[in-house]
Parts: sequence; C-alpha cells; structure tokens
Amino acid sequence: MIIALASYQLGVSSFTINIILITSILILLGLPTLFLLRSGQGKSAF
Repeated sequence: MIIALASYQLGVSSFTINIILITSILILLGLPTLFLLRSGQGKSAF
C-alpha cells in the first residue's frame, strides 16, 4: 500500500517499482550464494 501510494504520488509506474524490487531481491540472494560457492571451491561438502 505504501509503495503503491508512493509510486502514484511520485509519478513512477508500478512496472518500474516491480523491476527495482525484483533486481534488489536477486542481488540480495545472489551475492551470498556466489560468496559461498567461491569460498567452498575445492572443499568437499561431506
């Protein structure tokens, strides 16, 4: 609701808000995954 009101008042389309949210979620989930994969190379999981 807050995002909808803010996007309406600022004149930003909901598509732009959705793209920003999706990319931020992908970055937040992707960076730790990349870090764990790189730090775990050469080590056995078992």
